Amino acid sequence: MDKRKEVLIAALKETDEDVRKAAAWALEKLQARDRLEELRKKLASGAMLEKIRVIYALSDLRGQSIAEALAAALKDPSEDVRAAAARALGSLGDSSALQALVEALKDESEMVVRAAVEALSGFRDKRLLGPLVHALKHKDPGVVERAIEAVSMIGDKRAEDALLHFARNGNRSMKSVALKGLGVMDR
Repeated sequence: MDKRKEVLIAALKETDEDVRKAAAWALEKLQARDRLEELRKKLASGAMLEKIRVIYALSDLRGQSIAEALAAALKDPSEDVRAAAARALGSLGDSSALQALVEALKDESEMVVRAAVEALSGFRDKRLLGPLVHALKHKDPGVVERAIEAVSMIGDKRAEDALLHFARNGNRSMKSVALKGLGVMDR
């Protein structure tokens, strides 16, 4: 880490503004990683806005410890914090986050479930087909629309009947997404 800091601090003195901005951004992220334990404590006991700030500070970082901290935030009492954590886990793109995101599909908050479905849609993992097809039965049309899109992105033929159903019976948005999904689906 010391080598990284050394290079980043030196880059802050560059004449090119874009290089200085990139170095400042990277240095900020490196410092967040150095303060991970302190940030975890804020996630556990801070005020809602503070927790959301911490989540977004961590969302650009990678690694198992980051995924674990964000997954723990999925159990926060605040739906805003849980939704932010789901979005951040999705942006990690780390398969270790899949189980926590699948569990978030059972959240009582529609906002959290929507965020979890959106996060899962970035993985395009055929193992997610079952939980995402189950999300197609959700009472919230926003969750269903996002689940149709996520199922479509996976492109697995096993979802054909579900997409056919929404292509025929869904609202305008659901029909559009389902029709596109049918067009790109595997044979």
